[in-house]
Amino acid sequence: MKKVLRYLVFVLIGAFFIYMAFKEVKPAELWDKIKHANFMWIGLAILAGMISNYSRAARWLIIAEPLGYKPRLSTSFHGVMVSYLVNFAIPRGGEITRAAMVSKAAKMPIGTVIGSVVAERVTDLLCMGLVILLAMGVQYDTIMEFFSSSGGNSTDAGDAGFPWMKLILGIVAGLGIVFLFVRKRLNHIPIFHRINDLFESFVEGVKGLARIKRPIPFILHSILIWIMYYLMVYFCFYCIPETSHLGLAAGLTVLVTSTLAVVLPSPGGIGTFHYFVPIALTLYGIDPEDGLSYATIAHASQMLMFIFFGTISLVSMLLLQRKSLTE
Repeated sequence: MKKVLRYLVFVLIGAFFIYMAFKEVKPAELWDKIKHANFMWIGLAILAGMISNYSRAARWLIIAEPLGYKPRLSTSFHGVMVSYLVNFAIPRGGEITRAAMVSKAAKMPIGTVIGSVVAERVTDLLCMGLVILLAMGVQYDTIMEFFSSSGGNSTDAGDAGFPWMKLILGIVAGLGIVFLFVRKRLNHIPIFHRINDLFESFVEGVKGLARIKRPIPFILHSILIWIMYYLMVYFCFYCIPETSHLGLAAGLTVLVTSTLAVVLPSPGGIGTFHYFVPIALTLYGIDPEDGLSYATIAHASQMLMFIFFGTISLVSMLLLQRKSLTE
């Protein structure tokens, strides 16, 4: 019952942001822009996405190697694609499904597979942090100008220059330090118990990364994955004339925004992606309706990619499982 209620909450979150994003949009005008989009760039974005998925599958094999198992690259790749497919229906459900299917296909203990996936997610989290820091460094003035102008009350440079970002980061860092010292004392409280479990999983993931035998290929795959993520959003700029002039820095900002939007508990980022990405594009003078057209095209290209190739991978994994049972 709890799982059903949680899923319902996720769906409601997505529905809320879909409503907020599209409530003032004229469907005919939006559809007209989508029809006239440059589909060559959509194809290139999908190609970049598939390269990132292939690289992710290859990187997982590097993580699994010290554990004493050598699954096939095809098994790893199909597992990655199935996880993304399931995430569109059940938020956060893709990792468990991937672990279960890879475990059966590769004849690995499911706990071992889950541990390796946790190590992979820890890597993604660290990479995302580095990308956010890079984006803040490159676009700091633009982002601060946006926040100061949207505040509406600051009229001089002195008021607008208050270091809000530094204050927020300082508070977050302080709370994090306090948590490290008192987390075990609060373990009897359910919410803190769950946070402690997540923290322990993170620590175990970091320990798993320390056992990697081929660190250079692992790092190169991690970099390639995020470069392809970047190209997925950047190529889509050229799909419509209104965003075709945006530069490399804008792509970095949209990458960070879209990544954080997908992290929110909404099925496949539906709604959250469409709501937050247009807001990020207003930093560069893009009209909200044009930003929504871009977000719709970019998200639809990803969704079609995961549904089409994810379905093929799902069928392939089921056939592999059936074959392993008959052997």
